[in-house]
Amino acid sequence: MSTLTWEQGGVINASHSGGGFGGPYAAYPTETVHVQIDKLPIPPPPDGWTVIVHVGLARHEAEHAEIGIMSATKVGLGPDVTFDPWETAAYGQILGFKVGAYAKNGVMRGWWFWQLWEW
Repeated sequence: MSTLTWEQGGVINASHSGGGFGGPYAAYPTETVHVQIDKLPIPPPPDGWTVIVHVGLARHEAEHAEIGIMSATKVGLGPDVTFDPWETAAYGQILGFKVGAYAKNGVMRGWWFWQLWEW
């Protein structure tokens, strides 16, 4: 039986104004958040554990807005796993992850959260 042992979440805001010399250009992504998961069981439980990450768009007042998981650091895989296109969910033995948000000509607000499950 799986047991939820910890969860944490937060928000990410991104904005962009089309005024100025650059016109409508905006760097992609306009904001990022790096999350390091610090509640992992040490030593690991005998049967295992997994982390589930989700992101979503909460408020959209822009011409175009996006949010997603850009990359994840997983146990034993070496370098970060990069998602292109960005993912809205990831799971596995994740040690940390990077969330990207993009807004063009306006503002957006998104959310992220992770859950640690043990069995």
